[in-house]
Amino acid sequence: MPNMLNFNDKKMKKIIYLFIIFILGACAQEDELTPTGVVKDWFAIQPGEGEWNEIACDIYTNYGCSVFKNDTLGKEFRGFDNAGDSIIYYETLKIGYSIESFSKVNFTLCKDEEKLIQGIKIVRDLLMPQLEKFGTITRSYLLVDTVISASDTTVCEYGKRDFETTLLGLTVSMTDGTRKNITEFTQEERENWLGKIVAIEVANRIQLKYSELVKEFYTIQKEIVENEGNKYAHGVKGTTEDFGGGKGIPDSRPLGFLEWSSLTITYNYFNNPKWTKYEYYSPTEEKDFETFVAAALLKTPEEFESENGEYPYVMEKFSWMKNFLQEQGYIQ
Repeated sequence: MPNMLNFNDKKMKKIIYLFIIFILGACAQEDELTPTGVVKDWFAIQPGEGEWNEIACDIYTNYGCSVFKNDTLGKEFRGFDNAGDSIIYYETLKIGYSIESFSKVNFTLCKDEEKLIQGIKIVRDLLMPQLEKFGTITRSYLLVDTVISASDTTVCEYGKRDFETTLLGLTVSMTDGTRKNITEFTQEERENWLGKIVAIEVANRIQLKYSELVKEFYTIQKEIVENEGNKYAHGVKGTTEDFGGGKGIPDSRPLGFLEWSSLTITYNYFNNPKWTKYEYYSPTEEKDFETFVAAALLKTPEEFESENGEYPYVMEKFSWMKNFLQEQGYIQ
């Protein structure tokens, strides 16, 4: 029996030694490892052909941000699946996504090259210098045909700030309910478009950086509530006369708002203002803040008072915003 155990021990040792030699030999012949799946910078603007690409590269070089006209940034081959079919990965802008949540953003892409070129030129020549001055340049911008309002699908907004992308609408709703695209703007309308976009960026930065101070602005509106129409994000029905207006669209300013979030004619009797009925929504806190940031950036106190002096609630909110932006160094 002892001799048998000794024989088995020697045999087992030989097997182990052979196994180790085999493993070492296999390792020595291992192919050189090379990195795979290297992360690609999809936001980098690469040189290419065409006027759009030339301007986009210029913006990327000088301001470090990317301007896109499509929410699909590119695609990449990533091998084959079990069936032998190619695996193609598509990288898209994550519109509506944030670190903690998702909110649907409705927009339509622009197919009109003339509008796109006009838009990106304004971004390069006018918008970027303004945003650089305020230190509010977003990582990327997406030029779209329309940004659809969340509260009224008939309304096209000027833009919307997302987590790492700001959408810029090239077709927007005017105060009279009509729509205009950027190629049709007058000089004043172009300046207004620019001011609204700057205000969206500045307002977002302020609300994040000075969240406690900003509550003072919202308190102004909440303290002057006299009827249902003064509430934020609130739907109200009425006629032109109910809102202190004359002919045409009811005026939001007697209630403390510079503009409605949405407004719809629900009944029109021979175009008689007295019998024309409207349904409107007052703006959200965020949208109200943006409109007054835009007003404070675009208007002098004298200009604003000449247009809105008879509306004390609006004047009070404008005065607060003007002083706040001056104290924080955004305006002189």
